[in-house]
Amino acid sequence: MDSNLAPQNLVGQLELRISANSVGLYPQPPTSINSDLLAAQAMLPQPPPNTTDDLICLLSGPLDDFLKYSRQEKSKWLIDIAHDICDPAFLRGSLFVWNVGMEQWDLVAHTEPLTASTYLYNVPLGVIVGLSKMSIRTGKSITTATGHASTMANRVKHRDEVCWASGIMYPLVNSHICPKRMGDHLARIVFRDFVSAPIPDLSIYNEIFGISLTKSLDAYFDVYELGLRFVSVVSSSFLTS
Repeated sequence: MDSNLAPQNLVGQLELRISANSVGLYPQPPTSINSDLLAAQAMLPQPPPNTTDDLICLLSGPLDDFLKYSRQEKSKWLIDIAHDICDPAFLRGSLFVWNVGMEQWDLVAHTEPLTASTYLYNVPLGVIVGLSKMSIRTGKSITTATGHASTMANRVKHRDEVCWASGIMYPLVNSHICPKRMGDHLARIVFRDFVSAPIPDLSIYNEIFGISLTKSLDAYFDVYELGLRFVSVVSSSFLTS
């Protein structure tokens, strides 16, 4: 790894970065995506146009905030978050931290505590990743005449019975992980990228794309101020900004 990518010293701050050479750009999507092929093409990152030594900042903030979110998971939390942003299906990257004294990048173990440092998510040479994107919401998703949102909501509530984050039983909202306007074809690509096991003919109205939240938590989830991630079979964690 090139030590010339040395970052500036941080005071009380933690930053997560990735080499710009490893990040591909998404092509301009077609006006209408009406097939799995078009969806796959629209979501396939192209190699970066120029070779550069630049680092892209993925996350940055006070160390205390990261310690609050990571809790007992320590560096494993940041490694998992880096995977989710950069390579959620294949997990090919490793996390390194800049050693100021030795002026080199050191590999980070899961059990190491997080520090006020610059971290680098490094993927193998030749691997090009596309960064996970937020789907900007211009308003609430609109149910079409051919949709099955009500059926989806009933299935999600029957499956979950309680809010994923709080455990409250009522009232619950079927909160959509992907907006309905994304459509079936793009939803399948998103599912494949995060789960790596595609399901043929998967619909955006499948209950797999919904979670039960209270109305107050759904409001934060809707604008990306709250997120959930898998921790274990018996527990889960959530964070808010």
